[in-house]
Amino acid sequence: MYYNGFLKVAAASPKVRLGDTMYNVKEMIKALEAAEKKNTAIIAFPELCISGYSIGDLFFQDYLYNDVANAITYLLKNNPFSGIVIFGSYVIINDTLYNCSFVIQKDKILGIVPKTFLPHTSEFYEARWFLGSGKIVKEVHYIEYLGQTVPFGKLLFEDETKQIVFGAEVCADVWAPNSPNEHLYSNGALIVFNSSASPAHVGKREKRKTLTKSSSMKFNAAYVYVSNNASESTSECVFSGHKIIAENGHILAEDEEITMDTKIIYADIDIQKLHFLRRNNSYFKIVQDNNRDLNLKHINVEIPKAKSFEFEREFDKLPLVPKTEGDFVDVINIQAFSVLKRLDYVNSKTSVLGLSGGLDSTLALLSLVYAYDVNKWDRKNIHAISMPSENTSENTFNNGKELAEILGVTYLEISIQKDVNNQLEILNHDDKDTTYENVQARFRTYTLMNYANKHKGIVIGTSDMSEVALGWATFNGDHMAMYGINAGLSKTAIKATINYYKTKYPECKEVLDRILDTPISPELAGENQKTESIIGKYEINDFILYHFLANGADEKRIIFLLKHVFKLTEEEAKQYFTNFNKRFYSQQYKRLTAPESAKILEFSLSPRTSLHLNSDLYRDDLE
Repeated sequence: MYYNGFLKVAAASPKVRLGDTMYNVKEMIKALEAAEKKNTAIIAFPELCISGYSIGDLFFQDYLYNDVANAITYLLKNNPFSGIVIFGSYVIINDTLYNCSFVIQKDKILGIVPKTFLPHTSEFYEARWFLGSGKIVKEVHYIEYLGQTVPFGKLLFEDETKQIVFGAEVCADVWAPNSPNEHLYSNGALIVFNSSASPAHVGKREKRKTLTKSSSMKFNAAYVYVSNNASESTSECVFSGHKIIAENGHILAEDEEITMDTKIIYADIDIQKLHFLRRNNSYFKIVQDNNRDLNLKHINVEIPKAKSFEFEREFDKLPLVPKTEGDFVDVINIQAFSVLKRLDYVNSKTSVLGLSGGLDSTLALLSLVYAYDVNKWDRKNIHAISMPSENTSENTFNNGKELAEILGVTYLEISIQKDVNNQLEILNHDDKDTTYENVQARFRTYTLMNYANKHKGIVIGTSDMSEVALGWATFNGDHMAMYGINAGLSKTAIKATINYYKTKYPECKEVLDRILDTPISPELAGENQKTESIIGKYEINDFILYHFLANGADEKRIIFLLKHVFKLTEEEAKQYFTNFNKRFYSQQYKRLTAPESAKILEFSLSPRTSLHLNSDLYRDDLE
């Protein structure tokens, strides 16, 4: 039901018979039995599903109202579902009918929410039978129904921890210019459930998707939409059976098949992530302050924590990797135009980079070539400098050289070994340790900076976001440049973007394939130095980085996800988190002095715009 910040919800469109209330409830009970087996917390059914939506003037008849009451009584007495059920029916107050969402748990009616906006155009005639909630909710706060005193009107439902907060609206409410869901979200609802009766016609499916995605995105929330299906009357229209579960602008689950059979969809809503996103959303703070409603009734509900959980969603192992061609087009254009603007500002066409034959310098070179091509500049103004030492492998050296030659840039080889030896001699240092490695890295940057001065150009840094996060760079060595072209991309995104560039520059395919297949190494301590054997696999570190910064996941959540997604043991997952955590916080001082670079993914590590942390932040787990 609720497990480690995830809440399982469902939307069900049952088969109905117009006016056969007991049949309809028994169909609902079948769906409830299925949802109970799935350990679901909340399930929503369509609008007026007890009677059927298309019953017409029979809404005025006492017998139908009594039949509906008897059917709901049967549901309350025979409810097999331990979670919360939301369904559509109606109530009569002073001989006036109100189209409502009922919220129940087991045999208790927790609340009844009347519909606000009644459609009365085209195939809809609701104002013939019902009245909207406009005035009555200001005067009537409880009603007697089936022997229970039931909260009525504008309601929010919340568990005792106030982590799970939800509301309900009915069908056309979501289509209104000022939807009730906006008021509910502004006052703390994380989820809004919509019980609907929506006909199918060409083009309407996409409109429903746009509405639900937009509502959930604007408020960092979730939206659950469920319409009745074609088992309703088809005398004038066919009802869609459309079901959507959206979270923060993304559709988690959807069923858009027109059918007369009962169908259910499920999804796991990430409650913890939504709370984190709201805390970071400056717009939400303002909206919440401007729309605070102290008269909104809060109803306590019970949503127990589950001992186990079977996920509906598949977690993306590579969440920082672009997924579509459009995404990759954005990546390469952001990189290209960011550096073109910087070159324009310094009034130069000369860019200088160190070319190692590894992933990062390869993408930097490809990005520069693409940028120069876009601007119709001579590629010879790109100066790719190879600076081998005794630790440089023949493989990476040759790959870098071949790539530069194929792309037709200015290529230069400058050995740094003599300078490295001289510096080590000055320091009286003969151990192959961190100092030995850093001397090489710093001499490369020193050489690039001086070369760029000589040619009136700028040094383009190649460090990527994953390295920046983990501090995997030599301070004032490869950590420094005049502009960083890769710092907005993770290592996993770097690899994917290089792969995409094979379609742009097919003449480079063979050498790019070799570069992609080469184990990642700084090559500062011999050919056997492998980065991932020291800091762990980049795909796992990038996964942690994403869930930490984009979703606000804590230690417990990240360890849980690592075990689930990568099939790590508890010990392995804890070790990954501990290593990441220590490196991330202890290396902030490098990020504070990092070169400027453009944001490319949904977040960046820039200390000037995105990540505001002090370099001496105290944490117990860093000792």
